[in-house]
Amino acid sequence: MKTLHLIKFIFLGFLISSCSDSNEPTGSGPSNEPVTSITLSTAFNQVNIGAAVTFTVQSDVNTDVTSVSSFELDGTTVSNPITFNELGNFTVVAKYEGLTSNTLTITVENSGAPTVFTKKALLEDFTGTWCPQCPPAGAAIANAMSGNSNIFGVGYHGGRSYEPMIISETAYWSGYYNITGYPTVYVNGPDTRWNYNSMAQVNAHLAETATVGLALETAIVGGKLDLEVKVGFNTTPNEEVKLMVYLVEDNVTSSTPQAGSSQGVNYVHRDVLREVYTDQLGDVIEASSAISGGVFTRTFTGLDLPSNVDDISNLKVIAFVRNTYNKTFIDYFNTTHTDSPHYDIYNVQEVHVGETKAFD
Repeated sequence: MKTLHLIKFIFLGFLISSCSDSNEPTGSGPSNEPVTSITLSTAFNQVNIGAAVTFTVQSDVNTDVTSVSSFELDGTTVSNPITFNELGNFTVVAKYEGLTSNTLTITVENSGAPTVFTKKALLEDFTGTWCPQCPPAGAAIANAMSGNSNIFGVGYHGGRSYEPMIISETAYWSGYYNITGYPTVYVNGPDTRWNYNSMAQVNAHLAETATVGLALETAIVGGKLDLEVKVGFNTTPNEEVKLMVYLVEDNVTSSTPQAGSSQGVNYVHRDVLREVYTDQLGDVIEASSAISGGVFTRTFTGLDLPSNVDDISNLKVIAFVRNTYNKTFIDYFNTTHTDSPHYDIYNVQEVHVGETKAFD
């Protein structure tokens, strides 16, 4: 009799197990509610031509069914994300298990930003008139720039409090980025310290695929600088990015002779940083604009020109997009340390003051 009861108990357990939620429909909620409607959404309904837009599908029982949904663009089945290569208004719907979502209208515009950008390189030179080793680095930067219009240079004068072309930012950066020797020349950020006897490092950066591009428009109005910067994105960054805007002066001479050069006070300094018009560590670009197909626009008006400028005709604006991060390392005693802050430059653009530079 006990054996018979045990058999019944096992059989009953088998029936309960067979009727468990192993046959639960995909997309059901935590209480096994059936899905009766779906909602289609996206972060942006107005995009630039060439943008890849990602859509999300949510059920009415609060489950994400995007991966098991199909999508239609103006009635034609497409894959998600959807790339919009034509101008105009387009309708998108999603379908899941016989259900059809709401309709979204996507407006595709041409902001003037192409979908492919030319990668540029910025050579950042920590230098000073007091530095006898600095002229060879300056000559190498000048040669690199003359040989390729996609290479720009900027001179960060510092290292000594009496350096005549030092400004608050270059004094700050020398310590913040742990500059231990002059000259130090970076290529698109301090992860690449340039061996300026070779162009290999610079060419490697130029060969990278550019994910952002910049356009600049400048004018002198009433003795002040008006400036518009546009940043176009063909890929959505996976991190916070910042805009840097510089005013540099080319072909500068100083009453202080250049150490290490027989030219003395006649030594010509290239692209001396005169002013930083953003925060010294950059201004954050809003995440809503830093998306594939998006264009971020920043307008500056009535900017004062610094009093240390010698010749307005030699002024240039340099703008670039960068990130900020810290490196960590483990020492011999297995202790983790944080290195000085680092950054990578996504891309850079330069224009003479009074001129315009389009996306390229």
